[in-house]
Amino acid sequence: MFFNKSKRIITAALRDLTRNVWLNMATVIIIVIALFTIATMLAVDKIGSYALNTLQEKIDISVQFKDDADENKILEFKEDLEELQEVKSVEYISKEQALINFKEAHRDNEYIEQSVEELGENPLFAVLNVKANSLEQYKIIDDYISGNENYKDIIEGVNFKENERAINNFSSILKTVKDGIFGLTALFIFISVLIAFNTIRLAMYAHRKEIEIMRLVGAGNWFIKMPFIAEGTIFGILGCIIALMFMSPIIMYISPKISQFLPGFDLSNYFISDFPRIVGLLLLSGITLGVISSLIAIRRYLKI
Repeated sequence: MFFNKSKRIITAALRDLTRNVWLNMATVIIIVIALFTIATMLAVDKIGSYALNTLQEKIDISVQFKDDADENKILEFKEDLEELQEVKSVEYISKEQALINFKEAHRDNEYIEQSVEELGENPLFAVLNVKANSLEQYKIIDDYISGNENYKDIIEGVNFKENERAINNFSSILKTVKDGIFGLTALFIFISVLIAFNTIRLAMYAHRKEIEIMRLVGAGNWFIKMPFIAEGTIFGILGCIIALMFMSPIIMYISPKISQFLPGFDLSNYFISDFPRIVGLLLLSGITLGVISSLIAIRRYLKI
């Protein structure tokens, strides 16, 4: 009994798809665009997270100390910083080690080596390189260092302002991009619901006599509703399938280009490894769009 009813509902929904073909195609295309923007939002979020993590690994707060600073006091300051919950790690580099590192980094540049030798003394500072657990916590650590009166007399300078500008600029750009994609997604979702709503409405109008006859013979409300809900579900499934068909070659094409700017990040690998979750999300989103459109049309035009 259940199988027969399901078969009848699906058959009716598929039959309706052959009517108003162009409008049905428009509905599916808009759902495809909405799902594509959702997938784009996922990709941008993943790329942005990776870029932020990469930026976080390269950024630190460099505290430089005066030439006459007592090393024991510097190490004491290091211990104080390590006790902060925002601090991930603190690295101490003495003046001597800083000079060794500098020479090693420029060992192929004879001019710089000669310049250092001609100075006759070590021009570099002892430093503490402080890394935070997250980008947002660098400002807290910088404020703690700047406001700590116990160590002001040995600090030559704190190199963070340039890094702070880089963090703020990148975060601002990423937020703008995410907000823009979110706005486009919301717009296409609204349009897809509106077009699917009109498609279902036209289908109900075409079947108005059949619906009236079914009511007269005592058909239940859900029996009348289900073919239209099934039609909306089919719109969502078709939209998901087509969106995935277009996404795959696009991802394969742009993935190497993104890797040029973000070495180590592979967008195609992300989609392949997370494919079941992405498919599930897009399929659920597509079906939800179709079903919601159907339910709105049913409530508005069938009054049931």
